[in-house]
This record gives sequence, C-alpha cells and structure tokens, in this order.
Amino acid sequence: MKVALVLLHPKDIDPLFAFLADSGLASASLSGWNVEGDFFLPEQLLPALEHAFHASETDIILFPGGAIADELASRLAWRLRGSAVCQVTEFCPEAGTVAKAVYGGALTATFEVKASPLCLSLAEGVYHKGVSPLTLSRQQTLVPDPLREGLLPPQTEKNTHHPLETARRVLACGQGTVGAETSRLAKKIGAEEGYSRQRIMSGGCDGQRMLGISGQKIAPALCLVAGASGASAFLAGIAGSDFIVAINHDPAAPVFAAADVGIVGDVTEVLEALAEKIS
Repeated sequence: MKVALVLLHPKDIDPLFAFLADSGLASASLSGWNVEGDFFLPEQLLPALEHAFHASETDIILFPGGAIADELASRLAWRLRGSAVCQVTEFCPEAGTVAKAVYGGALTATFEVKASPLCLSLAEGVYHKGVSPLTLSRQQTLVPDPLREGLLPPQTEKNTHHPLETARRVLACGQGTVGAETSRLAKKIGAEEGYSRQRIMSGGCDGQRMLGISGQKIAPALCLVAGASGASAFLAGIAGSDFIVAINHDPAAPVFAAADVGIVGDVTEVLEALAEKIS
C-alpha cells in the first residue's frame, strides 16, 4: 500500500507517524509531500497535490489536522474521484473503515470507504509526539501556485438579465459531474449550465449559476438534471421548468420523483448520446 504524507508544516510529521503506527501502516511505502511556504490558499496547493498523485498513484493521501487540511482533503478527493473523511481518529486497512467523532464527540461513527484514493485528515489533538520515526522512501516539495496579481479589468455586460433566466435549455449539474467535460457537453447540447450548491462548494464553477432556493430559479423549456441527487432546496430552483430529464447512476435518487423522464446511467455517457442525437 502506498501512503503519501502531506506536510503543511514540519511539526505535522509526528502526529502523522503516530496515526500510521496505530493503523498498522508502519511498513507501508511512505512518501513525504512537503509544502513550501507557510501562507497559501487551498486553491493554490490543489494543482500541485493533483500532479503529485498522478505521478505516483498513491492509495492513501494523509493530511494533518486543521481546517485547511480538512478543506484540502475534501476538495482533492473530489478532483481525483476518490473518497474523503475529515477529522478521523482511527483507520482499519483490512476492513477499509474509518472512524471519527460525531455529534460534538458524543458518538463515534464508522464509515466504509471504497473509492480510491482515500484522502484523510486527522482529528486535532488526538495524536501526540513520542512515536519512533518511520522511513520515508521518497520526498518531494509541493510549491503552491502564486496568486494572480491585481484584479481583472472591469467588463461591461451587455445583457441585463442572467443567461439562465432566459435560457430555453439548462444543464443542471450536481456532484456527479466534472467541470471541463460537462461544459463541453453543455455547448454541444446548446444549454446554459447551472449547478447545485454541493457542486458549487466543490469549486471550479461560477457561483452565480447556483440553482435553488438561495440561487437562480429557472423556467426553461428543457432542464437536464445531471448527477444531482435531488435535494428539496435544489428542486425548488428548477420547479418552473416545462420538462425535466433526470440523469443519475442511482435508481433510488430522489430527483427521479420530480422528473418527467428519468435515465439511470453514467452521466457523461448519457449526455454524449443526447448531444449526438441533438446534433
């Protein structure tokens, strides 16, 4: 098993080693990913983390404790189509389960994780110094992307309304979609893109295109809902659509109850087929 330790600060090494020892991973193939610099935003580091993973195909990416580590683990797992669990206290490699405190520490929940890679961040204060050092077979330095200097020049919009307000076709994207590929398919279908709150929070898309109670409320002739489970707040944003087609790999997804037509299958494959028919 390959494990990568993300060292945001040099002091992170001790709790990470303690977690590995407690989890029976002391003999695993260990790599150290040392982050250069003390001050950075998560979006500056994500590209370097993604590149490091593709260069080594690591099974587990282990982050220290803390809010930044939690955000990095969650956003990296989404980018790599893996699993993320934050603030973990235990990991059992044989069973593939992860434990963490829930309900303010009143209970301990155990999660079964299957999608690889597994991105974990530790619970703060659980692991302490005093563990025998382990051997890192490989170390590399991750350099956060520099922030873009200055602001973009102001642009004058010709449209007085948001494009989603007048669109005849809308592709409403949920967590089961991926940015660049979905944008390409939306253009082939001739649809404006909208997003669920969960997809917006994952990053990489325009927050002004969020659909739902706290976002845009649309009324297109055709709304294609791709990879969204169908939360009530999201459905309130597309309820005015004349015709709703829901695409989801889960046949029990709540979104199907609100759709005129439901298609169970891989989102990308279904959208490709629809785009070919339309063209």
